[in-house]
Amino acid sequence: MRTRFRLTLLLLVLLAILLRLHHLDVQSLWYDEGVTARVSQMGVAELARWTAGDIQPPLYYLLLHGWLRPFHPWPGNIAWLMRFFSAAFGLLLVPLLGIMARRLWNDCAGLLTAFVVTISPLMIYYSQEARMYAMLIFLVTLAAWWMVMLLENSSRQGAETQGQSEGKRVLYLALYALTGLAAMYTHYFAAFALLALALYWAHVWIRESRNKRALGGFALANAIILLGYLPWLPAMLRRFRVDSSYWPGVLKMGEALMHTINNFTLGATEVFREEAARTWLPWFGLAVILWITALMLLRRRGSQRPLALILHWLLLPPVLILFLAWRTPKFNPRYLLISWPAWALLIGGGSAALWQPKRWLKARPAWLRPAARILAIATLLLVTTTSALGLDNWYNDPNFAKSAWREAIAYMFENRQPDEAALLVSGHAYPVFDAYLPPDAPPKWHVPRYRLPDIEILDVNEVLGWQESARALNEDLAGYGGVWLFLWQDEVVDPAHVVTTQLGRYGEEQSVPPFAFLGLRHYRLPPDFHAPEQPPVTLPGTTFAKGLELVGVEPAAGGLSLYWRANQPDLPDIKVMLAIEKDDQQLLSLDQRPVGYAFPTTHWNPGDIYPVWLPVTGDFSGARLHLRVYDANSGDVLGAFETALP
Repeated sequence: MRTRFRLTLLLLVLLAILLRLHHLDVQSLWYDEGVTARVSQMGVAELARWTAGDIQPPLYYLLLHGWLRPFHPWPGNIAWLMRFFSAAFGLLLVPLLGIMARRLWNDCAGLLTAFVVTISPLMIYYSQEARMYAMLIFLVTLAAWWMVMLLENSSRQGAETQGQSEGKRVLYLALYALTGLAAMYTHYFAAFALLALALYWAHVWIRESRNKRALGGFALANAIILLGYLPWLPAMLRRFRVDSSYWPGVLKMGEALMHTINNFTLGATEVFREEAARTWLPWFGLAVILWITALMLLRRRGSQRPLALILHWLLLPPVLILFLAWRTPKFNPRYLLISWPAWALLIGGGSAALWQPKRWLKARPAWLRPAARILAIATLLLVTTTSALGLDNWYNDPNFAKSAWREAIAYMFENRQPDEAALLVSGHAYPVFDAYLPPDAPPKWHVPRYRLPDIEILDVNEVLGWQESARALNEDLAGYGGVWLFLWQDEVVDPAHVVTTQLGRYGEEQSVPPFAFLGLRHYRLPPDFHAPEQPPVTLPGTTFAKGLELVGVEPAAGGLSLYWRANQPDLPDIKVMLAIEKDDQQLLSLDQRPVGYAFPTTHWNPGDIYPVWLPVTGDFSGARLHLRVYDANSGDVLGAFETALP
């Protein structure tokens, strides 16, 4: 490498270190990182069993387990140690992609690509998260690097002896196979990136070589990956078959694409701002056209391989993943991270091509060269500006923070009385709660902890109804004078807000400050605390067609509660037209799903009772309640109900 390239790359690496270690443990661990903390404490056999039932393979956890072992027992905050492990892979990605771009094009492309990786808010986010994604991106990129070296070696003629060339070919194939296998044992979606790389190799082989010996060697390398993964393949297939962490349906493709654009440009956040993505989308669309055009023009004087690599790597995995999620709509933009390195190569290589127009402009008007450089500067300013905005959001804007488990747990302990317990809704969030309650902590940090529902992994079928919640609260909270309720993903397991309704009705809620992306409630309980397993219905209801039942109505100060039940499975999407009228005045008029938009009757469990609170302004005593129930899809009326309110 040239000295200037080395020194500049070193400066970028130093900047990358600062950006990735800055505020590394300022934010709390969130749920996924809590799972990492729990699994990395397990023994190897238990770890393998647990990951076989989870949604990720075991390699990342095994390596993190080995990294954390010398530090046991963990001093202070575990977040820094776990996140540093990710930061190391995120840091290694900077020189790796820089050197790859230099190999594909030149020094300028290499440095620009390294710069893009260095300041990327997306890469910094995952370098500061205790999950496998930084390691996955590095391994996929390393596999692509061995692919580049393999193809470059196969095209050399006369520069080396035949024996030396063959030895390097075998070495690159072996390294590609080992790296690809490691990526597969890190995340299931690595398979899509490896497929893209394999198709890229086939593209080059068909266009340039058709050498049967090369085909046999590459087929053997992929066979090694497949054979090495066979022991884990049943676990992967079983997990995809039984995954109940999402509702069936159809993926909103436009929304998924906008989320992805937002992530690739502004960074990964829990807050999605569609207006920001739409603002930058036209400009990035224009930039992509310029980058690809410049790289296509380079083909006239050089190899077409770099652009082919980018297009295979950037486009094929997202297409396959989005197709997979189309009918099973469990999607998160992080699933497409395996294609992000190709995005960085496109920016770096395309900007370098625009900056060096003499490589593709010959007998052209003189004004085209300065114009191309202006476009290069403009596109780099676009990338730098959006990266700066993303980093400012990540470092400084509380709206982009992770779920504040650490802060909420600390507040609980500062204000908790000895007779109070903790209750987690949803129960599968216990790993992150336990991560801040180490077993060797002082007694004051010990707290009885209960889960509702009692599940290990999120299951959308485990929806809390009135009876189940009451039974669990009566059993878990017997003898306690208070409870701290932690609400996370409760919109999935308790969409009818049964737990807060029962605790608020039969306990006394205390004032608690808000916490980012996490609900914390505090209730004092009377000595005779008991939540009835049947709702306190004042007025009887009725049964409608297709198995929907209004169990009853309960008027109270400020409004009334309606209690609904499904008497059969697979209800259609049902809506209710509701009106409360008194003295020819309409006090309330609604046309909605019985328990709200987010909890359609198609998701109800048969036999469970779900409450809904309807606030009513003014005195509604003596008013009449009118209900008409209908199928939202067909419009068919399923029944009507009318009663006088006391």
